[in-house]
Amino acid sequence: MIDVEKRGTPTVALTARHFVEDAHISAEILGLSALPLAVVPETFTNSSADRIHRMVGEALDQIEAALTRAPLPREPKRQKPAERLALEGEDPLDCVERFNALFVAEGWSDGLPLVPPTPRAVERMVAACRLAPDAVVVKGLYPGLGVATVQKIAINGVMAGCRPAHMPVLIAMVRAYEGLGVAGKIQAMSTGPNAPVVLISGPVIRQLGFNNATCVAGPGSPSHVNTVVGRALRLILMNIGQNYPGVMDMDTIGTANKYSFCLAENAERSPWEPWNVLQGFDRETSTCSIALVYPGPDLYDFTAVRAEELLNTLATLTGSYIGVAGVGRWLYGGWQDPETKKHIKERNIVLLAPAHAALFAQDGLSRTEAQQALHQKSRIPFRQLFSTTVRPLGPALLQAHPELSWLLDQPDTLVGTAETPDCYEYFVTGGDAGRSQFLFAGSDVSTVPIDVCGDVRSPE
Repeated sequence: MIDVEKRGTPTVALTARHFVEDAHISAEILGLSALPLAVVPETFTNSSADRIHRMVGEALDQIEAALTRAPLPREPKRQKPAERLALEGEDPLDCVERFNALFVAEGWSDGLPLVPPTPRAVERMVAACRLAPDAVVVKGLYPGLGVATVQKIAINGVMAGCRPAHMPVLIAMVRAYEGLGVAGKIQAMSTGPNAPVVLISGPVIRQLGFNNATCVAGPGSPSHVNTVVGRALRLILMNIGQNYPGVMDMDTIGTANKYSFCLAENAERSPWEPWNVLQGFDRETSTCSIALVYPGPDLYDFTAVRAEELLNTLATLTGSYIGVAGVGRWLYGGWQDPETKKHIKERNIVLLAPAHAALFAQDGLSRTEAQQALHQKSRIPFRQLFSTTVRPLGPALLQAHPELSWLLDQPDTLVGTAETPDCYEYFVTGGDAGRSQFLFAGSDVSTVPIDVCGDVRSPE
């Protein structure tokens, strides 16, 4: 709306009542304190054309007013909190309880008990990296364009249960999230259940005690480091990036993956080069990767004894499911970063169990060959990809891929659910038994090195 108005055209947004607060907060972040809205009772999704026409008709007076009168600036709903909070209680435990109750009431909590970020605890976290407390790691963290300083990252890390040795990983996570570009904004504010998956590779796994085997995604004590590091990202996105549920995170149902989703590579059981090397780094450089993914199904296959058999099972997930937003999206344009104009290639993540990875090793398939084989098998009739009203038919295809216009006349032609073979990434992780997982794509993969300072060890 702001860009259109800059070009001299007045605008008004038709907004469902449920999304009004989200619209105002988003506008304020972008510098638009007075937002011209026409509020309708419900979303247009899953509504008949008659119902949509009726809602628009009933909103015509609002539309006219929004286009012809300057809207009044909205009064802020709450005051900015103090930089430091002092809580008193009968004893330290009572203070902790009061702290957690306050943070739940203010919306600063992820819903689980938090560790109080005392000045001493935060100072210890900050001291674990080479940067000053006020050093800016990311100037505008999506979706709310918050300024992510070292101190702010440390505060949220303490609350998540992190220790000083984890601080370099937290810094890397924030930088990796920034590398997602506009996808990090769009998906964070989406109504869909996508969540950032954090993929750790390199020596830091052993140095800090990340779990890369049984129950790698938790729960439990073996995955303590994975859990607290992944949880820190959620708190950072909320309390720095302003990705608060019901305010800017409008997920219809949500996903438990948003609490914490941090996995470490089981490189010793991989048939291919380690993940960090695949991302362009040497083996001794630890890396942190982030991709936005939708919850995926369990790949249960205890009977395959050849890679081809496993790929056939995997293709039943990748090549037949159209209920996830990213499936087939490439056919009608996919994502493009509006600032850089860079095309965003969405990556599906195959969390490959070591027992399944061994089948690729046994049959001598390279990573590239495994990607190509899965892409070849992940095809469905063109008509199925456009069987829902979410996907516009001819116009979108003609604009994005005019060279594929012939598909409109041959709708039974098999087409790939993903754009190219490299849209399927394999990440070897987990323990024994043939149960892998498939995560549907929501973004590209962003990878940064982890700048581990000095002799890093898992703290006592």
